[in-house]
Amino acid sequence: MMIMFITQLGPKSDFWNTQSQVVASLETLRLDRNDRQTRLLESDPWDLVIVDEAHHLNFDEHSGRTLGYELIEDLDRRGKVGSMIFFTGTPHRGKDYGFWALLRLLHPDRFDPGEPSADQYGELPDVMIRNNKQNVTKLNGEKLFQPLSVQMVTYQYSAEESAFYGMLTLH
Repeated sequence: MMIMFITQLGPKSDFWNTQSQVVASLETLRLDRNDRQTRLLESDPWDLVIVDEAHHLNFDEHSGRTLGYELIEDLDRRGKVGSMIFFTGTPHRGKDYGFWALLRLLHPDRFDPGEPSADQYGELPDVMIRNNKQNVTKLNGEKLFQPLSVQMVTYQYSAEESAFYGMLTLH
């Protein structure tokens, strides 16, 4: 999972304050070498934080929060994030609690994993863009993904392939 921090440069000399854009993997931030997380949490606020593969920011009702979830939650609680964008191909993954908890990171005033899903569905169109693969186009408008073409093909093993298959399936 990659996290990108974007801001205007500040006057401080720490790494987190001297770069206007930082791309870091969650694994890098987890290692916390040289107090990296503490320095990040003490840095000037970021204008924008982009999280790719955001479904890894998980909060399970039984096992709790992942380290990534806790980091984003802490950055937000400390007022270190102006805006956030999450990218994920699998935001729900069949787990209502984790889905609403992920959305709560973006909009704590609108989403709550402890509330009934039916009460929150109406908020989704305002905060979520769903791009179906079949609707994705190139810049010129041409469909990026072509429809599948399914054909029935009869296949015959060669003598060598039949012998090999026979050896594999004997036992």
